[in-house]
Amino acid sequence: MNKVYYLPFLLAVNYFSGQNSQLYDSRIFLNEKEKPQNFLKVLNKNSGVYEFTDEEGFAIIAAKQYDTLVWNNGKNKAVVYYPQELKSILESRVEKKNTENIQNKDYDSLIFRDLKDEFSIEKSSQRVTANSGFYDVRKLKEVSKDHFKLKMRSQKLLLFNGSFTTSVDVKNRNSVPETQNQYVQGRSEAGKLIWKGPETGEMFSFGPDISTLQFDNQPYEYDENGKLIPLTDGNFAAKAYQNDIFKTTVGYNNQLRLSAFIKSNEYKYDDLFRISLELGQQKDQAYFIAQYSILNSLKTKLSSKILKFSLNFVFSYDENKATNSNRIGLFNRAYQNSLLTPASFSNKQDAFLPNGLQRSYGQLADNPGFLFFQNNKYNYSTKRRQFNGAIVRNWNYIRFSIAQSYENDVFSNLDQYKPSTSGFPYGLRSERIQNNRLYNSNIFLTYSPGEGDWRNTFSFNQIINNHESEIYNSLINTKYAYQRTSQDYIFEYKLNYEDYNDFEMGINIGNSFYISNTSLKNNYFLPKAAAYITFVNIFNLHHINFKILGTYTQQSSEPEITRSYASYATTFFNAQSSSEYFPLQEAESYNNLSNIDLKEWKAGFRLTSRNNLGVEAEYFSRKINNDVFPVFQNNLLKLKNLADHTYSGYEINFFYENIYLGQDFRMSQKASFFKYRDVVDRVDLGYNHLAVSGFRDIYKTISEGEVVGAVMGSYFKTNANGEIIIDESGYPEKAEGMKIIADPTPDFVVKFNHNFSYKMFSLDLNWEWKKGGQLWNGTQAVLDYYGRSKTSGDERNIKNYIFQGVNAAGNTNQVPVDFYDPGQDVSQNRWVRYGYLGVAENYVQKADYIRINTISLTAKFDVGKFKRALDITFYVNNIILWQANQGADSNQNFYDTDNGRGLDFFNLPSYKTFGCMVSFQF
Repeated sequence: MNKVYYLPFLLAVNYFSGQNSQLYDSRIFLNEKEKPQNFLKVLNKNSGVYEFTDEEGFAIIAAKQYDTLVWNNGKNKAVVYYPQELKSILESRVEKKNTENIQNKDYDSLIFRDLKDEFSIEKSSQRVTANSGFYDVRKLKEVSKDHFKLKMRSQKLLLFNGSFTTSVDVKNRNSVPETQNQYVQGRSEAGKLIWKGPETGEMFSFGPDISTLQFDNQPYEYDENGKLIPLTDGNFAAKAYQNDIFKTTVGYNNQLRLSAFIKSNEYKYDDLFRISLELGQQKDQAYFIAQYSILNSLKTKLSSKILKFSLNFVFSYDENKATNSNRIGLFNRAYQNSLLTPASFSNKQDAFLPNGLQRSYGQLADNPGFLFFQNNKYNYSTKRRQFNGAIVRNWNYIRFSIAQSYENDVFSNLDQYKPSTSGFPYGLRSERIQNNRLYNSNIFLTYSPGEGDWRNTFSFNQIINNHESEIYNSLINTKYAYQRTSQDYIFEYKLNYEDYNDFEMGINIGNSFYISNTSLKNNYFLPKAAAYITFVNIFNLHHINFKILGTYTQQSSEPEITRSYASYATTFFNAQSSSEYFPLQEAESYNNLSNIDLKEWKAGFRLTSRNNLGVEAEYFSRKINNDVFPVFQNNLLKLKNLADHTYSGYEINFFYENIYLGQDFRMSQKASFFKYRDVVDRVDLGYNHLAVSGFRDIYKTISEGEVVGAVMGSYFKTNANGEIIIDESGYPEKAEGMKIIADPTPDFVVKFNHNFSYKMFSLDLNWEWKKGGQLWNGTQAVLDYYGRSKTSGDERNIKNYIFQGVNAAGNTNQVPVDFYDPGQDVSQNRWVRYGYLGVAENYVQKADYIRINTISLTAKFDVGKFKRALDITFYVNNIILWQANQGADSNQNFYDTDNGRGLDFFNLPSYKTFGCMVSFQF
């Protein structure tokens, strides 16, 4: 007969069986030595409830899903994922077993004879101890006389896993400037509008309406349909050609990751050895015709534990090849010419004339197909090899790590223009090779003595960087070589106090050294200090915490020697001569510069409720002294310490995370508000209003009292009352010289992040609103000048217009003007009279926008034995819903340079992406 016996937990089970509204978590908690310990305090950070463990280290504590448990004074943490009712926990603790047959010694003594073995282990004076428990014996060792020790046989498990991810992207350009397709190439002569063909060298599109013309269908090397002639009765009017060079493209990205690892019970089933291999290939089709790049990547990782040391090694190799890069502004040139091509000319018919020279609409123009035509498959390539190694060792209170890395990067550009290219009638070809060798060593040592609420940590960090860069340019047969060895020594002391019922606080103070062979003076005093205090359950309200913090930091740095300043050559040219731009010169040297010194103050607070609802704010002020800028001196490109400036602002974040609106529905919301200014405090004598990017006649500048990168350009002449002065012809008068005309700094930027999850689905939405800021729209100015803009097409027939302003005598202007009078030379019309860029002040536009950065919908599926192993994501990136300026995205940079925002001179349009990504884990 079998009976079931229960331990004395039955009374507790019966009592708590109806209390199913409260959930609990139970487990065995270990001390810092990874052993069960009694009277160990376990705290639920979310509710403030705490319990003590019993003699087995076991504790039951009230908790809800995603609550955080902490013990060992906060050193150990655990998140509750599956809370249970107390009844279930207690029942699981009850040992259940069937009864066994009862043996009677008196009865057994009658049927069994007591066999005595004088050699039995019970009779032996020697004894054996085992640390193996339930495992096989690996080794028997005599510890002392009559005492042996058994060592267990370790269990090792060899496991494999991996993942495969593939994605397909469909890209299309965002907005571009509107152009007119009504008026053809030509100008006015003797009171009439005349079409002028490409062979005449005409660049303007101030000719007659295309609907009044027809093709003569006679042989003509510039057009397969012939020349344009006046339309006669019964014939069809000519149609405008489309010269858009953009297209919708499709790219892909494949990534395969494989891992093999060994787990051992000697390390509590942590990884004893792990090796992984990652392979990737990506093809990115540019939105231009016949332009694409291919990236191949390989990465292998090795980690292991040997003699209590953790070792990690990583090797990666990337190879990227592209048809062309934009280093010489090739893409901007092609884009510019596509917009300026008259509606009466087709770039797509052919890129070459019968004589082999370029077929374009004018001698000063280029055909984008001609610019992109090349014999080589790839004119740009990069190869990057990187090796990283790290060793970590932990003692009781000491942690030591040393990390080494070496990287070798080779960049190869074949920059060329074929004969008959505008600006380079005989062509130009140059090969640029840059070879970077970067070594980094990082030694980190921390000492954290003692236990309890007060924690002291002492740390030392040594960082050594040896960077070498060599650049060779074949056209000028010049080799630039740079080398820098820098050292950072950082000493820090941290003090932390944690009382989970009242408050937490921390202090961090330290100092660092910066030593470099290229700096004029090393810096041995770079202090830092930081402090915070967190009030727990303020105003006696549970789960309401308030944290205040502040930091002060000093740092020294130098310009990175791998950065190229060759693009600064644009400041050599006027905008109208930009076709002659071809960067060749690099910085002469990085030696003998003063350090760029930085002093930064930060202060902020964080107010949270249950760790998922809160607000945080931070104010910062960063003072940069002796900042470095490029200049041309004696026709050489040099770097100089020229200016001090202060970057300051504040950021406010609101968050509402992991909010359950039902059993399976969860959401998170976050909003951030960011505002900043970067103002020039001082500029060295003789360098005020220095150009930092742009052209000679329109550029971004450093000027005392202005923001860094304020735009300087031409402007209208005004009187003392600010009224525009009108000249004798009835048009506003252009002033002499240049002044600050635009500030690219936005008033503020607001970003929003939304996440919604329901069962296997999740939806993410990220968007932003930028308010304020200005840009100079030079693209619009040049399109106006050549008569290709929509504005010049719509308004060229306006007559008797009176500009607001006063004449030289101070009287209100009363002189009417015709925007385009065929009886006058084309140079006298509304858009050509001021020159190639017009009046720069007239083309300053707002840079506001509302943009959706990302929308993604993800579904996670269970596949066989694998839970959530298959992910499918559909996404859309970078959709601009609204922008204040006319033309390209205001976030695009001038000639793709780092500091070119605020200048739009045929800036490349941004692109939006539609894609699907599939990931499978196995």
